[in-house]
Amino acid sequence: MVISELPVSESEKREALEAVLASGTFARSVQLRAFLRYICERELAGQCEGLTEYQIAIDVLGRRKDFSLSDDSSVRNRAYELRQRLEKYYTQEQPRATIRIAIPRGGYVPYYTRYQPPAENETVAVAAVLRADSRPRFGWRALAAVAALCLLAGGLAGSYWTRPHPSPVVREAWGPLAEPGGDLLISIATNLHLIVRPHIPAEKFRFPAPEQLDAIYGPTRPRQPGVPLYMVPAQLSVPLAELAAAADLTNMRLAFGGSYQLLPESEAPVAALRGRNSMLIGSGTNSQAATLLLRNFPFTVDYDKEDHFAVFDQRKPDGRNELFFSQATDDPYGLISVLTTTDAAGKPKRTVVFSGGGSAAVQAAAEFFCSPIHMGAMKDRFRAAGLKGFPPAYQIILRTRTSGVRLISYQYVTHEVVPKSADDNR
Repeated sequence: MVISELPVSESEKREALEAVLASGTFARSVQLRAFLRYICERELAGQCEGLTEYQIAIDVLGRRKDFSLSDDSSVRNRAYELRQRLEKYYTQEQPRATIRIAIPRGGYVPYYTRYQPPAENETVAVAAVLRADSRPRFGWRALAAVAALCLLAGGLAGSYWTRPHPSPVVREAWGPLAEPGGDLLISIATNLHLIVRPHIPAEKFRFPAPEQLDAIYGPTRPRQPGVPLYMVPAQLSVPLAELAAAADLTNMRLAFGGSYQLLPESEAPVAALRGRNSMLIGSGTNSQAATLLLRNFPFTVDYDKEDHFAVFDQRKPDGRNELFFSQATDDPYGLISVLTTTDAAGKPKRTVVFSGGGSAAVQAAAEFFCSPIHMGAMKDRFRAAGLKGFPPAYQIILRTRTSGVRLISYQYVTHEVVPKSADDNR
């Protein structure tokens, strides 16, 4: 996909909106059509400031003015469904639509992109030549060579024209991470978990599974009657939302034209992150590397005394350092920690740690760091504080809304610029 620098006109926006509203994908979704029309019309009228969860609940979903956002997640759920339905429309019903509507997570303001469909396969031209004269003038090897060259040219052109062009503000925020040269190392913390299944060979840490697990295991997995279940510990578990975070980061890295390595933390500890561009997906609750990297930063994510995830201010003494905690399992906090150092040659290198009180909060942190809208807003905040662009080291705290393991939305809470002494972490 190519996002053009040419602005999308008002008429093009309206045509794109009407095409979606009249589509088969949205034919039976009256509420989603009303939701989409409302936010698009507000954007066209320049009233983006009023596109809040509360106002949408009142104007679109018909909620009373005294309803509670903390108790009613209907707007977030509808927004999630709307994003999914738009993706389905553009991938299945209208894959060649040139103007596309998107709604970034963390807000409800729609934005529009231009899409350049890939060129038709160049082999069509070869087929036309073959049909023009049933008595080929060239040998079959020559024709095969021509076809191969056309395929190669088409592939190269397609890879260029369909590659996304990341926003300049995201490129600035990523800094050395966006440079094509050199591999980016992405380390993912893994959780200790139990594999439950039959036919585990006898070993030191194989244990019989409790009978209570039979009811959980049985309905979705085939097992012969009378075959016992066993448990064995493993350290390979990565939650689904954290895999989604890794996908966002690797896709952005590829969009910059660079390569990457993706390894579990067991194979990419802190020592492997030193002197290179790197990212770490992990929190103090499951990652020794995150604990070490964030020890001189103001904020970290860990458990409180009630076994709830919380954001702690490490500059304060124990008992008075709990900054934010999750009041419910569906409102965890995410944390982005950026650190810039130099390698032995004096070249800047950057490490970013994505942490959270739950896997969906980690996913929110990764999406935020890849979002031109949110990173643009961060740049404005830094500029308002007298800084030129993004500082070498800083942290951002996000509050998220989730439904189970599914990320619904997120919003910026606060940030802090980190003094240079944090470089000692490396």
